[in-house]
Amino acid sequence: MAPIKQIEYVVAHELCHVKYKDHSSKFWKNLSLVMPDYQLRKESLRKEGWRYVL
Repeated sequence: MAPIKQIEYVVAHELCHVKYKDHSSKFWKNLSLVMPDYQLRKESLRKEGWRYVL
Protein backbone atom coordinates (compact mmCIF):
# COMPACT_ATOMS: atom_id res chain seq x y z
CA MET A 1 0.00 0.00 0.00
CA ALA A 2 2.93 2.32 0.59
CA PRO A 3 4.70 4.19 -2.22
CA ILE A 4 7.68 2.35 -3.68
CA LYS A 5 10.16 4.92 -2.31
CA GLN A 6 9.01 4.20 1.23
CA ILE A 7 9.11 0.44 0.67
CA GLU A 8 12.65 0.72 -0.71
CA TYR A 9 13.65 2.72 2.37
CA VAL A 10 12.28 0.06 4.74
CA VAL A 11 14.02 -2.74 2.83
CA ALA A 12 17.36 -0.90 2.69
CA HIS A 13 17.03 0.00 6.38
CA GLU A 14 16.45 -3.61 7.37
CA LEU A 15 19.25 -4.89 5.14
CA CYS A 16 21.66 -2.48 6.82
CA HIS A 17 20.72 -4.14 10.10
CA VAL A 18 22.35 -7.33 8.81
CA LYS A 19 25.70 -5.59 9.26
CA TYR A 20 24.85 -3.17 12.09
CA LYS A 21 22.36 -4.40 14.68
CA ASP A 22 21.70 -0.93 16.07
CA HIS A 23 21.13 2.62 14.90
CA SER A 24 24.70 3.76 15.43
CA SER A 25 26.38 6.41 13.32
CA LYS A 26 28.00 3.58 11.33
CA PHE A 27 24.56 2.20 10.54
CA TRP A 28 23.30 5.55 9.20
CA LYS A 29 26.51 6.09 7.25
CA ASN A 30 26.10 2.70 5.60
CA LEU A 31 22.47 3.45 4.75
CA SER A 32 23.47 6.79 3.24
CA LEU A 33 25.96 5.01 0.98
CA VAL A 34 23.28 2.80 -0.54
CA MET A 35 20.46 5.37 -0.37
CA PRO A 36 21.69 8.97 -0.35
CA ASP A 37 18.17 10.37 0.04
CA TYR A 38 17.19 8.08 2.93
CA GLN A 39 16.41 11.05 5.20
CA LEU A 40 13.69 12.31 2.86
CA ARG A 41 12.21 8.83 2.56
CA LYS A 42 12.38 8.30 6.32
CA GLU A 43 10.57 11.58 6.95
CA SER A 44 7.93 10.76 4.35
CA LEU A 45 7.30 7.41 6.05
CA ARG A 46 7.14 9.10 9.45
CA LYS A 47 4.51 11.55 8.22
CA GLU A 48 2.44 9.14 6.12
CA GLY A 49 3.08 5.72 7.65
CA TRP A 50 -0.06 5.81 9.77
CA ARG A 51 -2.07 5.39 6.55
CA TYR A 52 -0.73 1.93 5.86
CA VAL A 53 -2.73 -0.29 8.16
CA LEU A 54 -2.84 -4.03 7.51
